Amino acid sequence: MQTTPGAPPVSYGVPQIGAAYGPPPAARPVTPAGNRTLGILALVLAGVGVLGATLLSASTGFAAAAGAARHAVGLSPDQLDTLSQGQLLSLLSPVRGLVLWAEIGFWAGTILGVAALVMGIIAIVTRRGRGLGVAAVIVAAVGPVVYGVIVGVAALAGMGAGAS
Repeated sequence: MQTTPGAPPVSYGVPQIGAAYGPPPAARPVTPAGNRTLGILALVLAGVGVLGATLLSASTGFAAAAGAARHAVGLSPDQLDTLSQGQLLSLLSPVRGLVLWAEIGFWAGTILGVAALVMGIIAIVTRRGRGLGVAAVIVAAVGPVVYGVIVGVAALAGMGAGAS
């Protein structure tokens, strides 16, 4: 649009692309997925935490329950009801080493599970093994249920084996 012949053009609308602002910005390239090592590590920690803690606690829990039941065999259910807290704990005294190993399995599984959960979430957010991170989060979240069921069944089976 020229107002006077020979005068420079005056624009009253949207400026032309490239005239005053340069070329339009290029589309941002999608960054490729990062290294999958974090997701792999999270999944391995979750698996070791669930499997290792469950196997350790279930095997020692079975043996501890069987040993405690063998010591309580001479007692009737009525006598068990009248025992004090200290007397009940004395039934576990001969198997305290096994109980300690079951507790070590519990705490080791807890630490590994929490670490796997955190690392899995970081892997998901930072795209460093997203699928593996999701799997690690699921395994770490389901792990306590698996642990509780298997160790509970093992302890009940140990009580039955020790009482027979």
